[in-house]
Amino acid sequence: MANFKKLPHSKVSFSVIITKDDVVKAQRSVIAKAKKDVSIKGFRKGHAPEDMVIASIGPDRLAFEALNIALDKAYRKFITDEKLAVINAPHTKIPEKQDLPMEVTFEVEVFPEVKLGDYKKVKLKKSKIEVTEKEVEDVIKTICAQMELGSPVDRAVKEGDMIEVDFSGKDKDGKEIPNTGGENHKFRVGMGQFLPDLEKAFIGMKAGEEKKGVKVKFPKTYHASEMAGKTIPFDIKLHQVFEIDPTKLDEATIEKISGKKQSLEGLKEQIKGTITANKLQTENQKHMAEFNQKLAKVVKVDLPQSWIEKEVEARIGRIKASPQFQNDPETFWKQMGQTEEDLRKIAAKEGEVDLKVFLGLSEIVKQENIELNKDEMAQAHQIAHQHLGHEEGHDSHDHHVEMDKAILNMKIDKYLKAL
Repeated sequence: MANFKKLPHSKVSFSVIITKDDVVKAQRSVIAKAKKDVSIKGFRKGHAPEDMVIASIGPDRLAFEALNIALDKAYRKFITDEKLAVINAPHTKIPEKQDLPMEVTFEVEVFPEVKLGDYKKVKLKKSKIEVTEKEVEDVIKTICAQMELGSPVDRAVKEGDMIEVDFSGKDKDGKEIPNTGGENHKFRVGMGQFLPDLEKAFIGMKAGEEKKGVKVKFPKTYHASEMAGKTIPFDIKLHQVFEIDPTKLDEATIEKISGKKQSLEGLKEQIKGTITANKLQTENQKHMAEFNQKLAKVVKVDLPQSWIEKEVEARIGRIKASPQFQNDPETFWKQMGQTEEDLRKIAAKEGEVDLKVFLGLSEIVKQENIELNKDEMAQAHQIAHQHLGHEEGHDSHDHHVEMDKAILNMKIDKYLKAL
């Protein structure tokens, strides 16, 4: 190896010697290619004298292209001989004085070495989901409120009721503040649809009652910056109270809610299934996050800086593509309570964990000899085909790349399911 060094962040440095013979051979290659391409008056393509071809392309271009060819050849020979798995283009250091023979140094990121600690102790928790009758009824009540299916009642408002109200925020002169008012607005109390102080003010009121100067505090992260963190008086009026009782739903209402004819018990089972699926997804995500944090601690790897930077840019890119950011970037950052630089630091840490976990799991499935059966391989082939889509221009290399990704991801899923 020529001055081979391992550098931080999975970089390596090495040097090669470029001789006069290397450059002469490269020049012959440049001239031969140019001879086929250049048009010189009086000669057919490919039959012009060599000196005229050189004059046509110019000595500077000949020297530049020949040096690049010689460098590329020496670089590729070295990484092939040393079996280096490079992951991007090298940074090339050429001496100012380009006398031959010449020592040229390359720095390049390579696929990192992954060392596993005691990964077998890192377990993925299994989710245990329970859904109560109250949760099911609460969802039914929320759906009914959204569809305005409550029954009018003559009593004071309590949490869970749907109510019809007027409201308006007032300035110091008692005039209505723009965009703070509403008339005959319906909402369900206790669901967080309104500011907490405003919702609480309606509890205990009866139809026809009014309140003046109800103090409503706005959160510091409120989208309208002119009201964020302020306490504003509101005038409110209650028009009507609607009670939502899931036990009194008739067949027609159930069909409106579920889109099909079924009993109340059938509706409850349908909603219970939806709640279970949502809870399961949330729990699985939580347990997976805990697993990732623990696994990342037992995976020792010096990550390439370009990988971390790519993760950061991808995450920040998704944030900036959001409608909230696109509509008003300045307000977006205020609501976040963080700067872009803060988020970049967070994204770098999260990206590092994700990369460690992926590399760790990739190494684990090798050590555990996780293999796919015939049906699973067929599924991987289908996934790879779907990722490539039906567009033209994909070659066998593209398919192999997608197939390798699909196989690896399925092996990882298979390992995780077996934990």
